[in-house]
Amino acid sequence: MKKILFNDALRNAIDFVSTQRDLLSRNPVLVRDLRGRIRVALDASNEKDDPLFFKIPANISNELYKILGNFSYSKKHIFLFREDLPDLEHFFQLPELRPLKWEGDKPILHLLERQVTGQDWLHLPPLRDRDVVARPHRFAVFGLKGGVGRSTALAIWAWHLAQQGRKVLVIDLDLESPGIGSTLLRNGDFPAYGVIDWFVESAVGQEKDVLQDMVSKSSLHQRGEGSIRVVPCYGFEEPDYMAKLARCYQGIPGKNGPISWVNRLETMVHELEQKEQPDVVLLDSRAGLHDIAAATLLHLNATVFLFAVDTPQTWSGYHHLFMNWARLPQFSQVRHRFQIVAAMIPERNPLNYLRSFNENSYSLFSSTLYYEESVVPNAEVFNFDLNDKAAPHASWNIRWRSDLEYFNPANDPEEIPKQTMDAAMGEFLEKVDRLLEQRSSS
Repeated sequence: MKKILFNDALRNAIDFVSTQRDLLSRNPVLVRDLRGRIRVALDASNEKDDPLFFKIPANISNELYKILGNFSYSKKHIFLFREDLPDLEHFFQLPELRPLKWEGDKPILHLLERQVTGQDWLHLPPLRDRDVVARPHRFAVFGLKGGVGRSTALAIWAWHLAQQGRKVLVIDLDLESPGIGSTLLRNGDFPAYGVIDWFVESAVGQEKDVLQDMVSKSSLHQRGEGSIRVVPCYGFEEPDYMAKLARCYQGIPGKNGPISWVNRLETMVHELEQKEQPDVVLLDSRAGLHDIAAATLLHLNATVFLFAVDTPQTWSGYHHLFMNWARLPQFSQVRHRFQIVAAMIPERNPLNYLRSFNENSYSLFSSTLYYEESVVPNAEVFNFDLNDKAAPHASWNIRWRSDLEYFNPANDPEEIPKQTMDAAMGEFLEKVDRLLEQRSSS
């Protein structure tokens, strides 16, 4: 008999429950635990005197147990009832619930993942009051891997904005591979504390004690009305970074229930904006498929630039990420915020490189996020042609320059040669300037 593997188990559960009308009428939720084992939660009672009492026929439990293999609970515990749920009042409205099956415009089967990491890729937060009030423009840069020029591009972009007289706040959120802080600040210019300190201190209610000393001015821009203010991952002479890093990703108790790490991050960014009053906020996201990247990309209401190079590894990684986003019914609310960036375009045969890049980018988007007919009821059609220059798959270009290979603006802050900047970043900067003008006038 064929073994039931991880991928098989969920497919089998969906196919089976979808055929059981008695189960579908009770708002079933497939709950997949840390080991991948699956149970079915029902909006029904196991108590005979309860009006919502529902008795599971033995053949249903036996069949479900069989088709899940080693990814099943025991037959006795394969179903969860209202009495078994930890938070009955909110369970069937949890934002993490992912619709799997629809009947018309109504979802009739959901999935709830229980994971150590990755939860922040699974849902989008409800809009908060402070998301709709006036606030600075937020931009995030993300790459699946390091070494695609994110920090260099971010530093030049910050300098360019400051040259225009804008107040720029740069926040390093790549906690496991800090970079932009060291790019923009000399060792002696680091503030006393960094992002990591805010998280460990906020866990015990002391975030205000470090907030005032988390920001330093970059020496990269020293003239004019503009400024570059930097929040690094760690502070000056950090004594125990690894110990803090191991404790920073957790949620904490709150007056109205647990406060997730995502909400804590949004609070920190908001408080820094209130303190600094910047015109533009640049967020350097963690690379890779990690929760901190998910929080930066999906939860901070930022315009996101997805840095990519034209390699099979890049497109394969983004395919996994986009497939996950495509399953989120709420993704239609934020999909307009994403833009692909062709990073480090080689000096040799750039036209051929860009032709291949944009064809692969279009293939990625059209196979995952674009659709002519909505896969989610009531969502608007989202589709573009290959040659549509305004489409999110159409690359915003950053070119590789050998004279930027040892780019060290913090220790050589006099000036970035304009010729070098224009050659590498001119196309990108022209487009983001136009975007900022549109945002400011709207």
